Amino acid sequence: MNHKRICSILIGAALAALAAPLWAAAPDSITIKQGFHANWADDPAYIEALSQDRNSRYAANKRLVLNFEAALERAQGVSETAPGNFKQVVEQYLTSDYIQHDPSFPPGRDGLLDFFKTIQKSGERVSHPPIMVVAEGDIVVLTMMRPPVPEPDDASKTYTAYRIAIWKVCGKKLCEHWGPGLKGHP
Repeated sequence: MNHKRICSILIGAALAALAAPLWAAAPDSITIKQGFHANWADDPAYIEALSQDRNSRYAANKRLVLNFEAALERAQGVSETAPGNFKQVVEQYLTSDYIQHDPSFPPGRDGLLDFFKTIQKSGERVSHPPIMVVAEGDIVVLTMMRPPVPEPDDASKTYTAYRIAIWKVCGKKLCEHWGPGLKGHP
């Protein structure tokens, strides 16, 4: 996929997000609150509402990405030998030739699996609650809400930050990922 098409899709996604924010257009079951939706991965109605799209292909692509992120969230509490572990999630949702474009993640499917295992041992969260999903063609742009972040100048205060992930769907699996990571930065 060329960079011009990716930029076009990202600009379109950003414009769509500005024109029709999730919290204004979504069903009443999805509301963005100051609080944090800690159990989103176990809330099928939340995932289904975020997956909605007039285009059935786009809805299926959104659902695939959301189901993958939810499976990652659930896998954090699963041992390496139990069903639903990170290895099973990666094999179920990612193609064998998966390409990683985020420099803060190791390359390929095996590199990503090793990363998830390291994060699991650290106790950090792999995924964050999704609040907006935009799809066009085989590309899905996912916006997730991070936990509250301390203000740099006043640690007694927090602010809301977001994580953006871009996925390419190949058939019924995810084959590429773009993220905002910078080398050496969380």
